Amino acid sequence: MQNVEVRRMAEKVVCAEFGGGGDNWNQSILLASDQHFDSTHCDRDLLEKHLKQARATNSLVFFLGDWFDAMQGRSDKRGNKSGIRPEYKRSDYLNALIEETCDFLEPYAENIAGWAEGNHETSIEKYTELNLLSCCIRELSVRGNTTIQPMGYTGWIYFRPMRPGKKKKAFGTVRLAYTHGTGGGVVTRGSLNVNRRSIMWPDADIIASGHIHESFMMEVQRERVSDQGRLYQDTQWHLQLPSYKDEFSGDGNGWWHETGKSPRPKGAWWVDLSKQFVKTTTQNYAEHIQIDLRRAQ
Repeated sequence: MQNVEVRRMAEKVVCAEFGGGGDNWNQSILLASDQHFDSTHCDRDLLEKHLKQARATNSLVFFLGDWFDAMQGRSDKRGNKSGIRPEYKRSDYLNALIEETCDFLEPYAENIAGWAEGNHETSIEKYTELNLLSCCIRELSVRGNTTIQPMGYTGWIYFRPMRPGKKKKAFGTVRLAYTHGTGGGVVTRGSLNVNRRSIMWPDADIIASGHIHESFMMEVQRERVSDQGRLYQDTQWHLQLPSYKDEFSGDGNGWWHETGKSPRPKGAWWVDLSKQFVKTTTQNYAEHIQIDLRRAQ
């Protein structure tokens, strides 16, 4: 992508720096999780729709875990023969997962900025000593111009629009903390995690998570105080990312129905950033990064 540099600031921190940050600067980022791409229950049409939108709007894409389902290997007790797609009925099952993922993602690889692990990926690595995401990132880098950063189960993403000119200086930073997620959220749909994560990551402007296949956006309004004793308020945004996997539809059979699970929302979330000017005194205005969130459906 033009005017974007994605780099690693620290072991758990990835930074996306955007050039051309003039007065009308704006940028969209797609946060997507729990695609379970190789599952027969994955809504590939919806997933491709969102990736095409990201490519058309020059948006960054971050995958936050469980791209793979990867439960149909010979030694996986979770496997079910009815859940395997025909193209994966090969002796080199894991190679087939990697090859089809790269074929699918190749047209959008330039937009993918970061790819995080989920519990399905870490489970495969635990039992087979193979990191599926590393294989995919390496293969996509061979096929085209990519800067995909491998990311862990939890971590940070910084978004920094840079001022125009030779001197690279940001006019602000949006800090996003992410975790693939924990727990089940059967009754609360994950909302109890909001306060826990607010305490764990007080410096985050946005906190995003997946794993439980639910979707919501929640605002946490905070009173802050500057070093000079000035009181002000800000908002910490919490995003629960849905899935692209629909295990509820069908004939009513299977593990999802046997364990009493409900239908789950599908899709992802967009983060829209833009430069705004906030009045500080009667004569002065300060640059400010406006955060707007919307569902990708």
